[in-house]
Amino acid sequence: MSSEKSVWVIAEHSEGHIDEVSAEVLNCGRKLADDLDGNVIAVAVGSNSQTLAETMGSYGADKVFLLHGALLLEYRAEFYVEALAELFTDKNPEIVICGATPIGRDMAPRLAARLGTGLISDCIGLTLNEEGLLLGSKLTYGGRITSTIVCPDTKPQIATLKPGVISMSRPVDTRKPEINVITPQLNDKRLRTRAKRFIRADPETIGLDEADIIVAGGRGVGSQANFRLLEELAKYLGGVVAGSLGAVDEGWLPRRKLVGQTGTTVSPRLYLACGISGSIYHVLGMRDSEFIIAIDKDPNAPIFKVADISIIGDVCDVVPAIIRNLRGFAENKDTRNSE
Repeated sequence: MSSEKSVWVIAEHSEGHIDEVSAEVLNCGRKLADDLDGNVIAVAVGSNSQTLAETMGSYGADKVFLLHGALLLEYRAEFYVEALAELFTDKNPEIVICGATPIGRDMAPRLAARLGTGLISDCIGLTLNEEGLLLGSKLTYGGRITSTIVCPDTKPQIATLKPGVISMSRPVDTRKPEINVITPQLNDKRLRTRAKRFIRADPETIGLDEADIIVAGGRGVGSQANFRLLEELAKYLGGVVAGSLGAVDEGWLPRRKLVGQTGTTVSPRLYLACGISGSIYHVLGMRDSEFIIAIDKDPNAPIFKVADISIIGDVCDVVPAIIRNLRGFAENKDTRNSE
């Protein structure tokens, strides 16, 4: 298997399961490798799980490297980068991609510097030109311009891909990857950081790209005070609150809560759009959600074109009705459990 024709994917995982963003990156890597008439090689650091390797195979990997060792069980930048740099120096890959996650954003620039190459970060799309060079599309100038960047002079070509921008393909259970387990020789005397414990994120502060349920509001919510209704609804649903550019421009939400082409691209299991008309910039950031419910009093709102369920009405009337029903359901459930 030639490394020159292969696309390498650094896959993140937790509790023995591949992270969703890494499944998306594997899907992207599969498409790039098919265009190169090559292969996808996945790398998972900190695991020697046969099941994890087979799962990566089902998402497109032809070959899997598991970098295993006591110093790699938890993310430590110095050891992850050292192990990966050693592998890539030996195998000389042409393209390396990973998710633009907190780990990916911390690790990828360090890895690129160690290998003496460039990095295209936070891409919203990856393609190849006629020469087989990686083209990374990313938003620049506050999202007003989409730029295409290429690193033609150094290898490997490294890029990070934003979560939620790639449409997922179904796993292919018949693909069985070749599996290699490697134990890098690492020196614990070089350890500069130690993780004492991990705390599960508070649903109210979790990143939008990690949320399973999002309740988003736009200018149609009417006021910052009315966003308390969305917060209450999100609490009942176990989700997080987000907003459109209109709501952020009004100052009702901080910019980190912005969903859209100029904010965070999301793909939750449920996206509830409240008072959002549905500009193309917002839709591009949430159209890959598994299920979309839209509430707006304008029957011609563009958001209804991408919604699975459309509710025509005022947010301040519809959302309290939903909350009342959820509250009643919860109370009935508590009553049944106490009997």
